[in-house]
Amino acid sequence: MSLTGGNRNDVTQILPLLEKVPAVGGVVGRPRRRPDVLLADRGYDHDKYRRLV
Repeated sequence: MSLTGGNRNDVTQILPLLEKVPAVGGVVGRPRRRPDVLLADRGYDHDKYRRLV
């Protein structure tokens, strides 16, 4: 979760928020950094942001 000011554009925060996801431990090999599921507002449902994620 990330908290920003009321007038801040939410879309500018998607990549910094995803970078805060901690590595998943307990499995041999390179730790995973991507979540299994991403829940977001419909405003994020755009090809540009899907490619970045």
